[in-house]
Amino acid sequence: MAVSNMQIGNNAFCPPFPGLDAVEWTKVFRSMGTASSREGIGAGILPKAGGIEFQNYTAPRYVMVIILRGRGSFTDDRGRKYPLTSGSYFQRQPGIPHANVVEPDSGYVEAYLEIGPLFYQSLRAMRIIRTERPVGKLAHTASLQTRIWHLIHLLRNAPEEQLPEFAAEMLELLRECQTDIHPVTPDGNREDIIELACSTLGNNFNRPVDMHEFCARNGWGYEHFRKIFRARIGVSPWQYRVRRRLDAASALLQDKQRTIAEIAKTLGYSSAYEFSAQFKRYLGVSPLFYREGRKN
Repeated sequence: MAVSNMQIGNNAFCPPFPGLDAVEWTKVFRSMGTASSREGIGAGILPKAGGIEFQNYTAPRYVMVIILRGRGSFTDDRGRKYPLTSGSYFQRQPGIPHANVVEPDSGYVEAYLEIGPLFYQSLRAMRIIRTERPVGKLAHTASLQTRIWHLIHLLRNAPEEQLPEFAAEMLELLRECQTDIHPVTPDGNREDIIELACSTLGNNFNRPVDMHEFCARNGWGYEHFRKIFRARIGVSPWQYRVRRRLDAASALLQDKQRTIAEIAKTLGYSSAYEFSAQFKRYLGVSPLFYREGRKN
């Protein structure tokens, strides 16, 4: 849903984006559902003076924060500190403690997008929101800042029945924030164990993966790792591996020259029956039916 300077709800005018030097603190959150619900959507553009903004903070909702100008840092739940500059983003994830600092006198301005926990869980399950990398670098922010500015005014003035339309715009903005991005490594160049675990679990399906040994090798206790993995990714390590394995199966099934038994062996299943049973349990159809359905 593209937006431009326009009349919006109740004939309120949406002004053009004033620029980073003139923008003032502006934000809005609209609840959706019951009055006591934390569900809803929100957005804001905020200039900040500097200093410690949050220390050991756990957000009640998901927030994607985009740095439009200035510098700062973000510290994740394992104490890894990431630099923030213009074009960086970081993610406040519900249930994950973190800290962030704004560097004084850097002319800091941020934009943010906020959604309730149920909406967040749905988008994360569909991999529209990807939380393996808590910090990244966007290729472009100029169009995003204008679209977020318009979304703020749309949400502020829209009648209740229009809110689902802006949820669709929010989804598109969040999807755009997580495509065409560059990774940011923490200070000290320490590798993020969740990202490393996703890479390990999402490849080499014909070889078993021992996550207890993986955690010991990387200096983690398994139960703590499993709790953090589930909080960030939304599923257990085992469920994540099953999903990535079935993603690979779906791609392999498009090759009509491969038999079901060959695909099962490639993906490390003990038999075609085990592969077919798991595929049907998770996707609702057999591998053969899936293949024929895609062909048609």
